[in-house]
Amino acid sequence: MSDESPKSSHSPAEAPSPYGEEPVSGPPSRVWRLTKLLVVFAVGIGVGYSLAAGRSGPRVIYSGAMTEMEGRAVHGPDDAPVTIVEYTDYECSFCRRYNRLILPEILDEYEGRIRYIVRHFPLLGLHPAAVGAAVAAVCAEQQGSFWEYHDLLFAQEKGLSPESLLAYAQETGLREEAFRECLEDEETSKVVQDDMQRGAEYGVRGTPAFFINGRVVMGAQPLEAFKKTIDAALEDAAGD
Repeated sequence: MSDESPKSSHSPAEAPSPYGEEPVSGPPSRVWRLTKLLVVFAVGIGVGYSLAAGRSGPRVIYSGAMTEMEGRAVHGPDDAPVTIVEYTDYECSFCRRYNRLILPEILDEYEGRIRYIVRHFPLLGLHPAAVGAAVAAVCAEQQGSFWEYHDLLFAQEKGLSPESLLAYAQETGLREEAFRECLEDEETSKVVQDDMQRGAEYGVRGTPAFFINGRVVMGAQPLEAFKKTIDAALEDAAGD
């Protein structure tokens, strides 16, 4: 399938069995231990979907996928009428295309009216380096540089090897010793695990996946599909 397909997404259902596979690039030791733990978790992804996840078109639901955002990096004002939560994978080509081409358009057109938050959903069978990238993004977030680091991960000018993750940290101006310690911290790994668990519980089966004031949008949809959903959410918020 070509990256040009606007409605496609990477899904664990397409992935080969992760058992016995070695990562493309060996991540830091704590990250590799997290990967082994998440392989077991990945088998259970898709057990608890919301009813909306399997239906076509956006639908308004209550979604715990949008809760407990304290401490997460936010793009936009805290009092914006619309909140968008993206579940992403840094090795997903559709996520990369969305973040490089569509997200900037959304942030520009709806500046001041949306708050944007990212959660992590690495697809292990397809993307063994995605776990390390997600953990590194959490570490950048802890130093207040999430969005800059996030953009470097999707640009992938140096790839996503452990050495590249450290190079991006240096390029972003992060404190290197603190960054290295964060990569090895179990609490950092837990952030990624919690994101995956929450996403799976509320219907995320592939990436990218979006929750827009409770509306569900799955896959790298065209810009117009996002605008239609955001406009509907803004209209609802104005009527409250």
